[in-house]
Amino acid sequence: MTYSVIDDVAIFEGDIALGSPDEVAAITAEVTNATAAEVAAAVADNEPGIVVNGIGITGQRYRWPGGLVPFTCVSSLRPLVNQAIAHWQQNTRIRFVERTSANQNLYPNWVSFEVRDGCWSSVGMQGTGAQVISLGGGCGFGSAVHEIGHAVGLWHEQSREDRDRFVRVVWANIQSGREHNFNQHITDGDDIGSYDFGSIMHYPETAFSNNGKATIVPVGGQAIGQRTGLSAGDIAAVRTLYPELEQSRSWRGVQFSGNVAAGATRRWSTHSWPSHWFVEWFVIPTAPVIDGNAQLEWVVGTSRQAERLVKYHVEVRNLSNSAVSFDARYQVLGWSPNVI
Repeated sequence: MTYSVIDDVAIFEGDIALGSPDEVAAITAEVTNATAAEVAAAVADNEPGIVVNGIGITGQRYRWPGGLVPFTCVSSLRPLVNQAIAHWQQNTRIRFVERTSANQNLYPNWVSFEVRDGCWSSVGMQGTGAQVISLGGGCGFGSAVHEIGHAVGLWHEQSREDRDRFVRVVWANIQSGREHNFNQHITDGDDIGSYDFGSIMHYPETAFSNNGKATIVPVGGQAIGQRTGLSAGDIAAVRTLYPELEQSRSWRGVQFSGNVAAGATRRWSTHSWPSHWFVEWFVIPTAPVIDGNAQLEWVVGTSRQAERLVKYHVEVRNLSNSAVSFDARYQVLGWSPNVI
């Protein structure tokens, strides 16, 4: 893998932080030594995407739980960061919460806005504690919105697998040693819907040019590289990456099925749920079929987890004189971004 090094951080595609050079070398060696079966298994763990617009990093592990991005910010960047965050919150359901000494136990992973050399960010939640978004000299509002887009999970638009159908890369005009910035994300990115020329995540025409001429030419002459704000395609792509933020009054399903012996009481725990969802629970007997007194009664408890998550604990008591099978069913009534 080819990259540049800025402040001891490996920078890919001009503004994507990969970690320290040593970390990148270790990861590259690990991937190189992986067997085909291991690679296939890793790919199988990724959840399928939904078609809209854009390109997002593959893998649920890179999503911020509940769409909530904790952050810290140096004082000199506060006005710029506040403006960029306001734009994101006005146009998407991603929410930001400042990480402080009072709430740091709730947010083990967070974004740290800092002044370093250049404008860059990691792609998606890294899960390693603080991850830097650098907004150095010359990084304005558009750059801040763009770098937050990376942290949320968006790659550069022109790195899509299908990009050659929509833009032509002029390799002769690219600065020597910077060709890697025009690589495509075929195995680690999900193309989401149609190509978005208006994406704030798209390179401008003269990115990394060695002579001032175009390095990326849209086949239809479309304008690219705007930095005024999120496009409709960017917003749709974020909705696809975080479908759990979409409100629905008819989102129902079966969390698990179980069986309770006659006169017994058993307890089950669910997987983690976003704490800002409003969820109803029902325990419905499935067998045996009788026309008589109540077979089951249940109590639902909750426990708080880090990163704006909760777990439900369903206690089921069998009131009958025979074993009873059941489904634990849920219904998501909606959500509120202001609920912690």
